Amino acid sequence: MRYPPEFIDRVQEANNLSDIISQYTQMKQSGNGHMGRCPFPDHAEKTPSFSVSETKQVYHCFGCKKSGNIFSFLRDYNGMSFPEAVEYLAERAGVPLPEIQNEHQTEKHIEQNEHYKKQQDAKKLMLKVNKMAAIFFAETLKQASNDHPIKTYIQKRNLKLETIEEFQIGYAPIEWEGLANHLHKQNISMALAEEAKLIRARKEGHGHFDLFRDRLMFPILSPMQEVLAFGGRIHDQGEPKYLNSPETLVFNKGRVLYGLAHTAKYIRSDDVVIIVEGYMDLVSLFQAGLRNVAATMGTALTAEHAKLIKRLTTNVIVLFDSDEAGQRAAERSLPLLLAAGLYPKGLILKEAKDPDEYVTKFGLPSLSEKIKNSPELFNMVLQMWMTDYKGEASQKVKLIDLVRPIFDAISDTRLKSLYTQELSHRMNVGLGWIHSALAGASPAKDYSHTKLALSDENAQIITAPMSLKPLFLLSGAPQAEVMLMQLSLKSRANFELYMSQQILSQISHIGMKNLFEKAEQVYRQDASKFDRLTSLLIDYVDHPELLFSNSAIGSMGATGSDTEKENKMIADCCKRIQQTFLKGQAKKMALGISKNDTEKLKEIEDLQRNRISLSKKNGGI
Repeated sequence: MRYPPEFIDRVQEANNLSDIISQYTQMKQSGNGHMGRCPFPDHAEKTPSFSVSETKQVYHCFGCKKSGNIFSFLRDYNGMSFPEAVEYLAERAGVPLPEIQNEHQTEKHIEQNEHYKKQQDAKKLMLKVNKMAAIFFAETLKQASNDHPIKTYIQKRNLKLETIEEFQIGYAPIEWEGLANHLHKQNISMALAEEAKLIRARKEGHGHFDLFRDRLMFPILSPMQEVLAFGGRIHDQGEPKYLNSPETLVFNKGRVLYGLAHTAKYIRSDDVVIIVEGYMDLVSLFQAGLRNVAATMGTALTAEHAKLIKRLTTNVIVLFDSDEAGQRAAERSLPLLLAAGLYPKGLILKEAKDPDEYVTKFGLPSLSEKIKNSPELFNMVLQMWMTDYKGEASQKVKLIDLVRPIFDAISDTRLKSLYTQELSHRMNVGLGWIHSALAGASPAKDYSHTKLALSDENAQIITAPMSLKPLFLLSGAPQAEVMLMQLSLKSRANFELYMSQQILSQISHIGMKNLFEKAEQVYRQDASKFDRLTSLLIDYVDHPELLFSNSAIGSMGATGSDTEKENKMIADCCKRIQQTFLKGQAKKMALGISKNDTEKLKEIEDLQRNRISLSKKNGGI
């Protein structure tokens, strides 16, 4: 079930885009909006060119051309999905989430609503106690003496203070009841802390003990910066080296990638994600300057991970260990990533045990070069399987059986065709034999779900729609039509003037025509919400930047001369569009007309006359 549009509107109206963006870059008042330096990491600028309109609640960078509304900013900068953005903004503004609605409310549906409410309340409490634990661990690390073993370990791993603060890294004290006692003093229920998997009840006697002790602590954050769980790394000898929080109401490690709260904006900017295994791998690479990274927290990649990645990019580079476990991980992840429509590459660092050690030994430029030249994961896995390949008949059959599930997972026929050619070349067999061998494949395995399935009780939770493909494709639209849209959206008066021209039927570009039609439809429904029109249309187009003119979107107080200039520009755009339309109509009519068809010839002459007349009025355009 989706969130109703009126709820999404209420959430959007309850939040201010300037407040959200001001958390990441300094904004200054400019007219009826704000200007500041672009917050996106791929656009380093000295002169502010990032504009936010208070009235329209949209942003546009005149440097890098990024544009959007409050939802697209949270998606592109924080890596939130649409449901996460809606829920984050609702929580931020104190707007309660809607109940599950059904045309025929039954006792069962009422129970489901009650269960949902209780579950949401329980999640909020759990996130609260997790946040308190994160603060406790961070403070414990700060207060540790300089000669404490944990500080020695931090120095050994070359972790800088700014990195520790960025990732909220802390320390779980060696005492058995350090966190338990702290939470008890804060009047936190021990049952709640136990449910959050922070403490455990003693089997003998009374009381509780901490799950994490004497470990460097890494809070695992959601895109909304909520503390979902923890990972603890031992700093001395002992096992396990890494200890993760068990699964809870708010944490399922098969659906979470560590670090995205910090790295999503870099992944989107670079359009590629580098997948590593552990917290330290990610943190050390981030500190070294490689920031488009995410970590799996020691678990195998899942289909849910693949979906998470696809929200940010379709390009994936997975760093694997050089041992047998690394090889198995590569084999397992390939079909999962391909089934999600991703383009995976793989890299094995044979010269070091992990990326952190590699950077320490050889430097970041060396690692970056290796990443740049990393092979496609399909070719890498194929190379592993063909280590002792001699072209024997039995080897060919066994290899096809290994490859078959990978081809079953590929939905893109073009990619499948290219992989088939690669396989044919490497195996030294004809394409016909490959096609025939793969045609006898067993039923394709469904990689769209993981073993970590939702429980029945979660099945009724309200969900919001994922980001959809843009409805209106504006690529290739004529300049006059683009300019008319930009001018029309600048002010309500401009939009009224555009509508009075009755030009819609003469717009040639189908995407632009549909967009104008949508804009008119929304405006006629409620003209008082014109200021939100641009923000709404952004979600429908493939190139949001085309909705913005080159003047600051926040400067709404146009002078009389500006108004006259814009009115003339709108009229000129309409004349260009009419002229192009009439020219096209004349061409269509001219096809197949005989010399004796005087009536149609007269129509063509009238069209040409009208076009010439418009051209003269428009200054010979």
